[in-house]
Amino acid sequence: MTPPFAAFDPLQVKGRLENSLAAQRAVRREINNILSSYVGWYDPFCELIQNGLDALEARGRVEVAAGTISDFEQHLRVIVDLDRNELTVSDNGCGMTYDEFKRFLAPNFSFKEEVNSRGHKGVGATYLAYGFNYLRVHTKSPGYEACGRILNGRTWLAGSADGDPPLVEPDSSADIDEDFEKVERGTTVTVRFDEYTHPKKLSWLAAKDADTWLTILRVKTGVGSVEPSMDKTIEVTCIAGGESTTATISEVSYLWLHNDKCKSARISEVASKAQEQFKKYGTAKPPPNAHRKLDFLYEEYHWDSCKELLTPEAFAEHEEVVVKHRPTIKVEYGYTTKLWKRFNEKLGIRSNMQVLRAGIQLAANLMPQGDVLQVPLTRYTGRQNQVHFLIHFENYTPDLGRKGFAKPLVDFATDVASAIVQGPITRLRPNMKRDSGTVPDLDRELRLDAWKEQMIAHEASSPLTLSSDHFFAPTKRISITSTPTREQDVIALFHEIISGGVVRGLAIMSTNERFTYDGLFRINFDHDRELFEFDQSSNPLGIDSEVLDGLLGRLTKPKVLEYKYSLDGLINDLDAQEKNLKDIDLCVAWEMGSQWREKFAVTSLLLPENTSQRSYHGLTHVLQDPDSGARHCDLIILKDLVALLVDESTCHDEQRLAYE
Repeated sequence: MTPPFAAFDPLQVKGRLENSLAAQRAVRREINNILSSYVGWYDPFCELIQNGLDALEARGRVEVAAGTISDFEQHLRVIVDLDRNELTVSDNGCGMTYDEFKRFLAPNFSFKEEVNSRGHKGVGATYLAYGFNYLRVHTKSPGYEACGRILNGRTWLAGSADGDPPLVEPDSSADIDEDFEKVERGTTVTVRFDEYTHPKKLSWLAAKDADTWLTILRVKTGVGSVEPSMDKTIEVTCIAGGESTTATISEVSYLWLHNDKCKSARISEVASKAQEQFKKYGTAKPPPNAHRKLDFLYEEYHWDSCKELLTPEAFAEHEEVVVKHRPTIKVEYGYTTKLWKRFNEKLGIRSNMQVLRAGIQLAANLMPQGDVLQVPLTRYTGRQNQVHFLIHFENYTPDLGRKGFAKPLVDFATDVASAIVQGPITRLRPNMKRDSGTVPDLDRELRLDAWKEQMIAHEASSPLTLSSDHFFAPTKRISITSTPTREQDVIALFHEIISGGVVRGLAIMSTNERFTYDGLFRINFDHDRELFEFDQSSNPLGIDSEVLDGLLGRLTKPKVLEYKYSLDGLINDLDAQEKNLKDIDLCVAWEMGSQWREKFAVTSLLLPENTSQRSYHGLTHVLQDPDSGARHCDLIILKDLVALLVDESTCHDEQRLAYE
């Protein structure tokens, strides 16, 4: 090794730090400004790994020029030591010269000259030196080798203004990465965490093995390269509880769920095959098996496709970004949001630290950077959670650290993502698997059947009959004096509406506060025809004459009834998998809410032209699949029902505005 260097202050490079209080305060402000932009939990991983990858590629260019690239195997090692609470990244890249070693920790200094380097703002090393209290660097290059450390950088930065800055001192201790001894050229860097750093403890994430860490790094750091590269070996070691595990991949590439043993197809191929079949067979022939019941659709669009993806107005707005930054847009669309949920759950890390999320991941300098953005859909917004974009911009580097991308780039990304979801993806949704909402549950189905049988037996053994010429005389006025404010009010109002003959033919068998569902009912068509038949003036909640022809005189089997103040409550129960939409026949609610728009479509039966779709008296709406139109559940929305009876014309206008 080269003889030990004299300890030095990296802030003195180019005379940066004068021996005055004002100068010290100024440099502290400068460094604090740098650190303020590093707010992500994975930032130290990003910085160390991007530096290592850049060093590998820099050496690769040297080896190409020397004609020796065939002998150079690029290798990056990452050691996550949970026991010692430290992170080490080693590479066999270009290493540093004496001059570079002395200068690279100084703010705004960088010797990365390549446009495609993953970091060339000159602040990353400063962040590592002064954002943490232990940084150790061992570097080797032709004719030079040095090992030094800087201690208490974070403490100095947070301390009094007149404290002396820490020095980079020679360090003769053994390398954390024992394999670095075999490396002739390269750099190994170790950062240690403590209560004053972010993160504080690596074990907090609850990732305890190398495979999990490697997966995380493929999503959160430069290991997840936008463009896959097969010329690098990435080795990750995790030390936890005295046990060591190692995982290795022979490439740098972004992690896509559709590559993991599932049925997937490229959007362009599915669309092309569908068009080919339509020309030959019309709509009679279904898609080939390879393009049916897909887990994922995926695609890659290049910048010259943007004119086709965007409207002329939108392309004109974003043309400067497209031409200057030549974006690449990669996307995968899953049939259900559970695909991402299962992926994150399988990792076994803290539940609030989702690694891979639906949305838009922006990227520059070949790697993902910044937080995931939501795809701004205005309809069927649940699809926002079924799609993941990786949009890369050339000739661009975000501001200091990872504060984010400039607004024109963000605006382009959200517009093009929305266009792809609402265009190519929406057209091919029929090729996807159907998400039933919950896993089939035989035990649940058997318990539901048993409840129905129990209520049928109770109905037979203990009938309730109450009739008299003196009772149920019409008063032409409801006895409830105010609109509902909770579910109990909805139940009371609905039962009064039934007993008052506003809704006809529903026979309530049971209400049950303990079972999964609220009640059972039958539909009884054994009454005079005029009670059921639709008439716009006298019976606007009635059934179309042709539909009624096949129903008169019949009594249905028991059906499941749910009460909610708002339909949002039912949507929440379905999302929590507390209830199964397949079981529910009718939901009675005061208001529609808004969450249905995320996953469902709704047809209003309060419009005269839709009366033929009303299957029994009083139905106001139908909850449907947004693509196939398949009927999921009948609805009686009491607020809209009352609105129809109070002011029919206004109600029709409001229904068309809300549902058409």
